[in-house]
Amino acid sequence: MREKYFTFKKLNEYDEIIHLSTKKGMNFATPIVGIEGIKSGFKEIEQDIGYEFRMIKTPVQTHSNNVRILTEDNLNEEFSDTDGIITNLKSVALGIRTADCQSILLYDPKRKVIGNIHSGWKGTLNKIVVNAINLMISEYGCESQNILAFICPSIMKCCFEVDKDVVDSFVEQFGNIDEFVTLGEVKEGKQKYFIDTVELNKKVMVELGLNSENIVSSDICTKCHSELYHSYRSDGKLSGRNLSLICIK
Repeated sequence: MREKYFTFKKLNEYDEIIHLSTKKGMNFATPIVGIEGIKSGFKEIEQDIGYEFRMIKTPVQTHSNNVRILTEDNLNEEFSDTDGIITNLKSVALGIRTADCQSILLYDPKRKVIGNIHSGWKGTLNKIVVNAINLMISEYGCESQNILAFICPSIMKCCFEVDKDVVDSFVEQFGNIDEFVTLGEVKEGKQKYFIDTVELNKKVMVELGLNSENIVSSDICTKCHSELYHSYRSDGKLSGRNLSLICIK
């Protein structure tokens, strides 16, 4: 199991929570494996963990900052143009597909609320995790100091190379981000930079009132470890997708 999936030690301490992030031995890219391949992957996870979900809910991700609440009333809706889901439903797993982007798992053990957030660089830029946490607070009465956040394997600063226009966008949104940016090489006449989007997400979560010790990163770079994880920066358009999920039993 440990070789097949990544899990967080701290989140494993909560018996009511199931969570995992798949590795490259599995693929959840619909254009590559098809709908039946996705269903087969879901079944494989259930067999591996010995638990049958009522549903694995995956939204139609578009790199937006849109977060929705999942309830009994909208359980069977498509959730189009959605990159984050929050719920208190039991036995319903929230799934996010990634290939370098961050999946951020959220859990409030006091209010029994979970979330799964797709935060690529555009989602990070537009502070999708802020929208998610604010929804947990407004819709479920969560308190920020009780919320736990877990950043699944994703591209890290060492490999997230961008042009100046991307840096400028982050500066416009966040202000001074010098501590999160490193100067890279000049390639084809363009100055390159490296941005630490993981630490930026940590920063905004702390500003919302989360305790820093309750924000845990895998510290695994999917591009550095593309032999283990699907990575768009390594594999391009043919890249597969990793699946992260979280569920209240």
